[in-house]
Amino acid sequence: MDNQEKRKYPRVPVYTPLSYICEDSEGNSLEQNMGAVRDVSQTGIQIETFQMIQSKYIFLMSVDLENKAIEARGEVVYCRKNESGKYMTGIKLQGSAKDNIKFVSKIVKFYHYQKDTPRVNISPAIPN
Repeated sequence: MDNQEKRKYPRVPVYTPLSYICEDSEGNSLEQNMGAVRDVSQTGIQIETFQMIQSKYIFLMSVDLENKAIEARGEVVYCRKNESGKYMTGIKLQGSAKDNIKFVSKIVKFYHYQKDTPRVNISPAIPN
């Protein structure tokens, strides 16, 4: 069996939250929800959700390191339930090559920043 990667661009594993809106072919909103980006490439993105994505078109939203909105539109290529009961959805990005790379690079930068940033415990101190 040939396990050689056939993708033109390599996938970069990440784990970053995002919002998405399922759209019809006219761009009308059908459903809005949250998910997590699991991997990205220059031309596509894979997200993990609790709900099956049944629309063909999707609008993706997240934030960058400056807390500014980043957005991209895509076409759903597949949606499969995984062993944990969540759905993995492959999306082909529909923007220009420049816009797609900008979106993906901001996702990757945000992931690495949040991964490397120590968490601050904001729980109130418990008196002795």
